[in-house]
Amino acid sequence: MNKILLISKSVKIHETLFSLPFAYFGCLMASEGLINIADIGLVSLALFLVRTFGMAINRYIDYDIDKLNIRTKFRPLASGALSKKSILGVIVISSILFMSLCFYINQFAFYTSPLVLLLMFFYPFTKRFTIFCSFVLGFILSIAPVGGWVVVNGSMNFNIYIFSLAIMLWASSFDMIYHTQDYDFQKKHDLQSFGSKFGITNTFYIAAALDVFSMILFILCGYLFNLNFLYFLGCILGFGIHIVKYLRNWPKSDKINLKPEFFRWNTVFSLLISSFGIISII
Repeated sequence: MNKILLISKSVKIHETLFSLPFAYFGCLMASEGLINIADIGLVSLALFLVRTFGMAINRYIDYDIDKLNIRTKFRPLASGALSKKSILGVIVISSILFMSLCFYINQFAFYTSPLVLLLMFFYPFTKRFTIFCSFVLGFILSIAPVGGWVVVNGSMNFNIYIFSLAIMLWASSFDMIYHTQDYDFQKKHDLQSFGSKFGITNTFYIAAALDVFSMILFILCGYLFNLNFLYFLGCILGFGIHIVKYLRNWPKSDKINLKPEFFRWNTVFSLLISSFGIISII
């Protein structure tokens, strides 16, 4: 039981809420608002498995870096509370179960599942050679609504791509700011990010611009999907969250000023946009 709790803490299972609402949005858009419990269950399980794989492979590959970083050295794997053998087992089991589930769902899901796993395997390496690592993570998170759509229809749709692009910009913005916590560590160990390249304050300006563009795309999706006023109300509230988030966390003299609730604001944002969208669809 202790090992299960450590694994759960290491892969941050509770943060599945970050992207799960977007997957439900894609699922219900594809079904035109018809709630199918079986599809909802498949979407939930698939996202849980693939996200567990992604977090576990990230912890495994970044083991040496996490041990050196003050912010991450107390994580279960980096601190030695959890063995590399255990996390490797999580990686293998979650990937096999994910691909098996995709095989059950439909052919398209199965054929594309290795690409999703490969992308998640590739992500941890990106911080070692490119400042665009945040965009890679943003792209990974943006797959959620596409995955929901594929579960229902076994195919793709152009409009859902636009919704995914909005998520990609928003998630990339969030990750850029998240990485500014490690500014000094990244500079010392030659790790790449927008923060280490352009400085903390400039990174916040770039992130804010991405959030503005993402909101424009979210609003555009409301028109493309012919959603009602509830979805647009969610967009307005979401934009308000962005304003509060930046006012509360804007750096002072290029010094990081992240408040603990910064991470909760982003979870609330995803819940607002997707929940109001789902209600609008239904």
